[in-house]
Amino acid sequence: MKHGRGISGLALAVLTALVLTSCASDDTAGKGDPVAGKRLFAAQGCAGCHTFKAAASKGTVGPDLDSVAASPGRVLAQLRKPGGIMPSFASRLSDRQKADIASFVGAGRASGKAVAAPFAPDGRRIADCRTGNTECLEQAFGNLVFDEGPKPALDTLQRMLATNTAVAADCHRIAHRMGSAALTRFKDKVAPAFIAGSPVCASGYYHGIIERAFLGQPTDKLAVVARQLCSDPKITAQRVLDYQCIHGLGHGLMIYTGYDLPGSLKTCDELRTGFDRVSCSGGVFMENFNSSYGVTSKYLRKGDPIYPCNDVAERHKLYCYLLVTANILRVENGDLRKTADACRLSESAWVKTCYESFGRDASGIAGKSASKALASCRLAKRNEGDCLYGVSREIVNSDAAGGRGGRFCARAPSRYRVHCYEGVGSVLASIEPTPTALRATCATVSGRYAHGCLRGAGLVS
Repeated sequence: MKHGRGISGLALAVLTALVLTSCASDDTAGKGDPVAGKRLFAAQGCAGCHTFKAAASKGTVGPDLDSVAASPGRVLAQLRKPGGIMPSFASRLSDRQKADIASFVGAGRASGKAVAAPFAPDGRRIADCRTGNTECLEQAFGNLVFDEGPKPALDTLQRMLATNTAVAADCHRIAHRMGSAALTRFKDKVAPAFIAGSPVCASGYYHGIIERAFLGQPTDKLAVVARQLCSDPKITAQRVLDYQCIHGLGHGLMIYTGYDLPGSLKTCDELRTGFDRVSCSGGVFMENFNSSYGVTSKYLRKGDPIYPCNDVAERHKLYCYLLVTANILRVENGDLRKTADACRLSESAWVKTCYESFGRDASGIAGKSASKALASCRLAKRNEGDCLYGVSREIVNSDAAGGRGGRFCARAPSRYRVHCYEGVGSVLASIEPTPTALRATCATVSGRYAHGCLRGAGLVS
């Protein structure tokens, strides 16, 4: 928040008072509205002084709120009765506003509150955003969607990815905000917002629609709401939209519930079909390992990088292990060799799947460099083929097309090439609208390895 004499306020006061104050039993703590608290956090100038991922702020004047990880009760206590150099908010903010800020700061450490707010357009434009101001870029792209529609805005995003490093670095979060803006533009109607979108930036646009659609829904009705959100025939008629919507449910459930992994998986389990349940759980685990809002889930353990995959029910293990190396990489500080070795810690039946996850992340790190991805997969040793399979899947998923994935597999070692093309086909199956179109695409991108592509797509045995 804004401070006289350039000295930090809220977070420093929290830091110095952690051992002096304990307000966990305060009935008001954590009961505010974190969405309103997020707006207040910005309005009071907190973002200018503090780094806090949930607010997309990178201030350096005061302490890092992500590191402080204060509870809502402790934040509330400092807002009510500031001490030392902290400016007084006792009279500047109402009790409700203090509770809102406390809940938002707590939500940023996965306290069980949602942190995604409804989209509100303003006057910001892309040209107004200074380099590195991610909040401005996210809002500006959202405004473009709200004003001109999703297609021209997403086309602009796609063009800028190649020329603007700030946009490329924050593209998934930008696309999230664009999805939220689309839902506002279409007056909370999910189907037209989905149909107007695209899977650019790892499908962030679709995730943003669904996370926003959950806001305001009662917790005990989430399963009913989840079943309804993706049931429109305009969505279910298109395989890729159907998958993206159901997968997005998992992201939305985690964000809405404040990263309640068991509760989110329980809601996924109440969906109608096995495809729906598994696709939804994939979104849950992806959000758990790699939060869209910078939240550190409480369902992660520094001392056990495989957790929670080695603890969840058998029906949930597949997607958990398909994403687990996102967490291992974080624990190993981005060291690819150590991450590859850590996959050996997986339950024996899931080691291969962990290496597919490693391939997914290796592809993301390599960008469009096939040479770097191939080198990373060699670190998997006897599971190199599983890694290559994961790379090819991620390339096709990212591009929503098979061309680059096919070219990557053509460079893979010959003994793993068929399996690599199976990865291409497994994702093309969710993109191409008909079996005829799928066969044609496999033939085009896979050449003499088309049988592998078709087998991955489930069209041949």
